Amino acid sequence: MFFRFYYNAPEIEPPPERRHNGEHVYRMVKNIRVVYGKKNPDGTNRDRSTPPVEGVPFKKQSIFFQYLPYWLDLEVPHAIDAMHVQKNVFESLIATLMDTGKSKDGLKARKDMVQLNMMPQLHPVPEANGKYTLPAACFNLTPEEKRAICTFLRGVKVPTGFSANVKKLVSMKDLSITHCKAHDCHVMLTVFLPIAIRAIKPEFLKMAITRMCYFFLKISQKTIGKQELSDLHEFVVETQNQLEMCLPPAFFDIMPHLMIHMVH
Repeated sequence: MFFRFYYNAPEIEPPPERRHNGEHVYRMVKNIRVVYGKKNPDGTNRDRSTPPVEGVPFKKQSIFFQYLPYWLDLEVPHAIDAMHVQKNVFESLIATLMDTGKSKDGLKARKDMVQLNMMPQLHPVPEANGKYTLPAACFNLTPEEKRAICTFLRGVKVPTGFSANVKKLVSMKDLSITHCKAHDCHVMLTVFLPIAIRAIKPEFLKMAITRMCYFFLKISQKTIGKQELSDLHEFVVETQNQLEMCLPPAFFDIMPHLMIHMVH
């Protein structure tokens, strides 16, 4: 995936094998001993503790290895909190679409495209005064599209306890969506955004975002059929590739990447 993403070449190799399971991680951290509490003036612990093992990236052993007997059998031993992933993905996505504070699009992101030799139609254009002009992209919504999304969200009425008052999260003055808590981002991604996104014109971007919202809706259900998991994983991988074709590379930090691991 990375070879295709960075160099615009087809990726023909299969995905890497999953080798680092919970037992592998436990073998690395089982000899680490950390003593919690106040330290001496020189920065050392008052009680003796084993320093981190050389070559091991972890500094302490998770308490789950002691109290959860199934922790060794997990394919993904580190915790991936769905609500945390949804909050960060939603904030990055809506800021990029609305071009607000946490937007992943800017001069640095466009210069990354030049360095990676991708999306040449979006490369910054230097001006005579030393500044740059950023060509419009499909994820740069027009003021009319931003206003249509904000107008829809301000008109949403929810039952008591369902979520925060959506009207208070939308600013018509700045055409932005801010101050969303984790549960508000969950509701936005799984319920409201797939409807509000119909106001934008780029069909491919609209489809990719709707597919991502559908994935978060499916993965958040209380009951998931085991036979659905393989199809759901393939679905989110395809969705991730479609998002890469629309959004700038700066958007794909660790949080959007974790969508790939949520099914496991």
